[in-house]
Amino acid sequence: MLESESFTAFPPDGMGPDLWCRTSGARLRAKVWQDDAPGLPILFLNGVGCNLELVAGLAAEFPERRFISIELPGSGLTQETALPLAPMMLARMIVEAAQLLRAPRFDLIGLSLGGALAQQIALQYRSRVARLVLAGTCTGATMMPHDWSEDGLFLNANPLAAVISDLIFDLNGPHLRHFMQPSTSAVASQFASFTGWSSLPFLPLIQAPSLVLAGARDRIIPPSNAVQLSAFLARAEHHILPDAAHLFPYAEPERTASHIARFFEAVPAPTIN
Repeated sequence: MLESESFTAFPPDGMGPDLWCRTSGARLRAKVWQDDAPGLPILFLNGVGCNLELVAGLAAEFPERRFISIELPGSGLTQETALPLAPMMLARMIVEAAQLLRAPRFDLIGLSLGGALAQQIALQYRSRVARLVLAGTCTGATMMPHDWSEDGLFLNANPLAAVISDLIFDLNGPHLRHFMQPSTSAVASQFASFTGWSSLPFLPLIQAPSLVLAGARDRIIPPSNAVQLSAFLARAEHHILPDAAHLFPYAEPERTASHIARFFEAVPAPTIN
């Protein structure tokens, strides 16, 4: 079921009403930009605790494409679930919501934790994902750590939880003026969903052409993770953005979009057999 509601808490210019998608597991908030644009839509998944409004700048860089973002439970105005949901369940909910939004197939972009979920979707729903863009993300429990010392490796035993303090530090700047502070329990629940999860064993099974982007100054997920991802994905290239930090799709939407657009132009969306 798809519902439309007005949003009054200082939405960025050009954003339409909230759309609410009732899936098998939750009621998810969504936004659609350029709703009348024809062709294959773009689906964007935000990082941990990040609301939909943050991606408005990036959406504006694709004026010829229908651009969709779906909120994860516990982010923005979407309520957290009673218990953390497994990545397989989250993937199912996102694909169900995309179907309700008239996007049965899409180019998929995921940032940070949203990039981890994007990898799960690309495996679980291979016919739905035309091309895959992973930004500032990793393979989960098998991510490349910042610090190879004994203490650093111990801290990264649960790498997604270990970056919380850095993530809070990175959530600053004018690009986040529309950021809605999530609750501590919601952030913990999102991290808990991916505790022990790793995409490394299944990355070679993902056949979607892939672009992996990373910020050279990312203190949360080191850029070495982009190299790891592209090495294990079957059809991937990676690019490390000089002077970019973790949230570069929000902070530098024009530069981010230029890399994604070149990738889309160079690699046509595969047809479904």
